[in-house]
Amino acid sequence: MQKLSNRRRSFDGFTLDLTRGCLSRGTQEIKLPPKPYDALKYLVENPGRLISKAELIQALWPDTAVTDDSLVQCLREVRRALGDEAQQIIKTVPRRGYIFDKEVRDNASSALTTYTEETSGVQLIIEEEETDGLRRVDTAALPDATVSLLPEYKATSITRLTTAITQHWWIASVGLATVALGAAAIFYFTRPGEAIDSVAVMPFVNVNADPNVDYLSEGISDSIINSLSELPNLKVSSFNSVLRYKGKQKDPQAIGHDLNVRALLMGRLTRHGDDISISSELIDARDNRHLWGQKYNYKLADIVALQEEISRDITRQLRLRLSSAEQKQVAKHYTESTEAQEAYWKGRYHLRKLIPQELQESIRYFNRAIELDPKFALAYAGLASAYSTLGARGTLSPMEAYPKVIAAATKALELDDTLAEAHHAQARVKRDNWDLAGAERELKRAIELNGNYAEARHNYSHLLIALGRPAESLSESKRLLEIDPLDLTWNAHLGWYYLRMRQYDQAIKKCLGTLEMGENFWSHYYLLRGNPEATAALGHAYAVSGQKGEALKVLEELKEYSKHQYVSPDNQALIYAGLGEKNEAFEQLQKAYDERAGQLIYISVDPRFDTLRSDPRFENLRRLVGLAP
Repeated sequence: MQKLSNRRRSFDGFTLDLTRGCLSRGTQEIKLPPKPYDALKYLVENPGRLISKAELIQALWPDTAVTDDSLVQCLREVRRALGDEAQQIIKTVPRRGYIFDKEVRDNASSALTTYTEETSGVQLIIEEEETDGLRRVDTAALPDATVSLLPEYKATSITRLTTAITQHWWIASVGLATVALGAAAIFYFTRPGEAIDSVAVMPFVNVNADPNVDYLSEGISDSIINSLSELPNLKVSSFNSVLRYKGKQKDPQAIGHDLNVRALLMGRLTRHGDDISISSELIDARDNRHLWGQKYNYKLADIVALQEEISRDITRQLRLRLSSAEQKQVAKHYTESTEAQEAYWKGRYHLRKLIPQELQESIRYFNRAIELDPKFALAYAGLASAYSTLGARGTLSPMEAYPKVIAAATKALELDDTLAEAHHAQARVKRDNWDLAGAERELKRAIELNGNYAEARHNYSHLLIALGRPAESLSESKRLLEIDPLDLTWNAHLGWYYLRMRQYDQAIKKCLGTLEMGENFWSHYYLLRGNPEATAALGHAYAVSGQKGEALKVLEELKEYSKHQYVSPDNQALIYAGLGEKNEAFEQLQKAYDERAGQLIYISVDPRFDTLRSDPRFENLRRLVGLAP
């Protein structure tokens, strides 16, 4: 019998066993995957010290380039294990790092007893190996022959054999061969026919590093995502979620864990004149195993056929059982014109950036796609989205944007009423015409046609808040995060939900967490000085805090902005409400209604208008915008 030193650290009722590599509370063991365990260990060994993100990333991933997202996800699992959602144990210092803020005691006196037996000169040390909580085994401790054959996802525990061969070496050899053959049998009989139920299509690498080809590499990835998203039993990460990994070297297994998907489709695109070459690879995100690969060589003129072929091939490799209708849907394309398809991809490329100048550029390309193919339904839906976003951002007057949205959305639906994007565009039309019931019908139809259509779910969640159905709105918000847990917009949206529900602590926590997830987020543009909505929010804050002079200055700023861009009257109404000047507030709200300002549908749940609720004019306004009978 041999006694080994056992190192333990105790804090706040928890014990971290550094010898066994596990966390427990009392007699209950708490499962932690390897990286979260390593993160907790590093923090526990450095209590009370500010540890920067860079230091912690270097400690956890010394030889791998990762983004802050991996660290955020890692610490989220640690906090979940500790029940530390309020950040009382591991405190975040915004933009600086983390502090382990509990006293740590060193309990090194206990010992671990390991029993050894000798049989015919072969020494066996038998110890149960814990899994990491994700049904994976630490294969570093296993013989190479076993590691190459054993599927990590099948093991819940494993007996580790360490042999010290002194004689009868063949006994040990037979034992190891038996283990290897057993593992091979499990692998052979369980993996090949298993369908893959979740996938992320990563942005294809632009091998030329030519910014003029970015639209093409992103466009092909985006189109494949759209094709796969319409399959009912497949979870597909949205393009916005995978775009955060563009240009970054990151371990596929870590990406799969971040996005909660089983497989990744990765590709490399090279363009030489009119020749396009794409190398694609399907990777099992659980163990980085190569599942399939293919190289495609096409002329640029045949790019539509190329995208169609890749979509069909990847569907086969996912081993999904598709009906004939679903097979046709995957292979469906919306234009025969390569030039129109390219123009559409360029429109989408600029639309994603959400900045007014980029939105105007997207409109130019969508119109070009329509000129090249007047029956291109997706291009009309994209055009409606661009105009609607310009109106919502306050850059374009809703009265100017609304007729353009109507025309484009109506045409998209006329050309293809099975297109989810067309119904989503029509929902915007209904909403801006204060037909909220009609908007709900169109959004539900869009989701029915494409259950992975995150933007439709996002807008539906917004609408449900406006209609006073918070439980349903929260359900849609959580579904969004199931589809894309790291999407900054969806995470910020949940913070907005908590704000409208007056759950201020949760709103602050969620919004700060979103900012921590990534700074390249359009909300930072929103917060820039000069944005009417953000400026009005500042003016309201001045008003309700008694700083009337500062609030009046902000009103003058808004009037100055209106000389150069559209400023919705509801922004001024907000400041007047804060100042208690009801007549002026209702005057501006009436103007906002006349100009179809979409933000008015939220007046019932916006706490900043509480001072107006007792006035009969408020209930009349609710009726006008479709919130009351």
